[in-house]
Amino acid sequence: MKVKYLFLILLSFLLFSCNTAIHKAQNWLEKANNATPEKLEGNYFQIENTRVKTFLPPEFKQYTTEQYRKTLDSVFPKNQVKAEMRRLETMRDVKGSFSLFFDNITGSTYTINTFPFTPFNRNDAKMLLAMMRKNNDKVSLTTDLNFKKITATFKKTDDFTMFRSIFQIDNIKNDHISYSSTYFITAKKQTFVINLTTPFQVNFDRYIEKMKF
Repeated sequence: MKVKYLFLILLSFLLFSCNTAIHKAQNWLEKANNATPEKLEGNYFQIENTRVKTFLPPEFKQYTTEQYRKTLDSVFPKNQVKAEMRRLETMRDVKGSFSLFFDNITGSTYTINTFPFTPFNRNDAKMLLAMMRKNNDKVSLTTDLNFKKITATFKKTDDFTMFRSIFQIDNIKNDHISYSSTYFITAKKQTFVINLTTPFQVNFDRYIEKMKF
């Protein structure tokens, strides 16, 4: 199944994403949980080689991988930075476009990968969630990370399909909690995957609703 193969690749993207939260500050995080899409502040960014325009809070800036590496170097040990950069290199090497955005106020990271059109249904979404849980359990056995599913939802209209999951990630060694939101979306014959890592739980759906396809 094409969607299963695609997600097997994506699982490697999520392992070290919890290491990028830097500051515990709230701004757009609060607004995202309370505002309607019409009242959200933010900016559109054109995703390279696609018709997609992603909408992000004004604090987010597009980073090159080198800019991102320098930011991590100022905060984290070398081994964690190397692991994160390997993750990003894997994401860049997958067929399709890859874009990275970072908010240095909250320490939130947003990535979007585009892929060849890959339709999926509710049963596929259930399979993806099971794979994520299995992968998280495997990671927990060899790291100081514990994963807890917060929510998983599936939505479908005539020209839009979305599977969203949110996991809480507890780093026991560092006494740190972060949240990883993953969106697997097909719209207008396009497929893309978004990963958002934040220091607080946030409902990012309103920003997704403002994307242009």
